[in-house]
Amino acid sequence: MEQHDVIHQYLKQLERYLARLDKTEAQEVLKEIESHIFDALEQQQHSGQVVDAKAILQGFGEPRQLALAYVAHITNGAPLPAGFKAIQKVKQGVTATLYYAMAAFGFSIAFALFFAAGAKVIMPDSVGTWSAGDGYSLAIGFFAAPYPADQELLGVWFIPIATFSALLVITLTRKVLRVLKDNM
Repeated sequence: MEQHDVIHQYLKQLERYLARLDKTEAQEVLKEIESHIFDALEQQQHSGQVVDAKAILQGFGEPRQLALAYVAHITNGAPLPAGFKAIQKVKQGVTATLYYAMAAFGFSIAFALFFAAGAKVIMPDSVGTWSAGDGYSLAIGFFAAPYPADQELLGVWFIPIATFSALLVITLTRKVLRVLKDNM
């Protein structure tokens, strides 16, 4: 039996057990589960694993149990089913990627701000914040030919502002990373 046939059969059984719900609610649940199934299949394919729909569906559990959990959630407000191995694997993979990307981005920005603050001390005419183009644009950074001094906006205040901004970025990055780590 092909992968799509196995998935189709599973979803048909699930649909039968969701009959207690309104048709629109049942269709929403089916679309959600189908989306999770195909996300898990795609993750297996991208990671170079053999695509195994049966193993993914086993992670969701029996269609009847899954349907009962969703019916209880919709009719009684019970917590959403969250213990499916397939969904959690996809979620962990995405969260880990997001975690490392956020760490690289946040700490890189903080490093650049610290570097700019230090460079302002060494090259005060070439590093800073300038108002360019008759005040309609802003230039921040390193320049080989210094901008005219009368257009510089922050002067030596660039150093504490860049340092404070770097510390703020580090703090925010660490808080976001803590939240992401708790969800991994």
